[in-house]
Amino acid sequence: MEGYMEDKGAQEINYLLHSILFNEQRLFNEQSTNLDLTVQQARTLELIQKDPGMIQREIADALSIRDASVSSMLKNLERDGYVKRRKDRRSDRNKRIFLTDKGEEIIKELGNLFEDVEKQIIKPLEKDETKLLLKLLRKMDAEISE
Repeated sequence: MEGYMEDKGAQEINYLLHSILFNEQRLFNEQSTNLDLTVQQARTLELIQKDPGMIQREIADALSIRDASVSSMLKNLERDGYVKRRKDRRSDRNKRIFLTDKGEEIIKELGNLFEDVEKQIIKPLEKDETKLLLKLLRKMDAEISE
């Protein structure tokens, strides 16, 4: 019986984590209709802003998505004027990715938007509950991370 309850607990945790992520994306989409960006595109711009000159593989690894998906997304972001690619001086195969001025401008809006959405997600929690949840999630993440 104990193993069954542990399995149910793991299933519910997994379900709730997915549900929270889904709802975070829904809230972002509802509040960003004027930006014309997906959550994934917004996270990519945020990532490039924090680490200018990343290559496609680094973005794919950081976001845990396939190279082909990143390639398509970067083409769209470049077409829309948010990013630019430059050849890597050390490798002809790689292109370094940077934000354009337009990309830098939208980052300011995105920062506020992500902050608002994140506040909505933790709004029902007390400060000590937030700290405990963070501690538990970090413990879980450390156990399953490489």
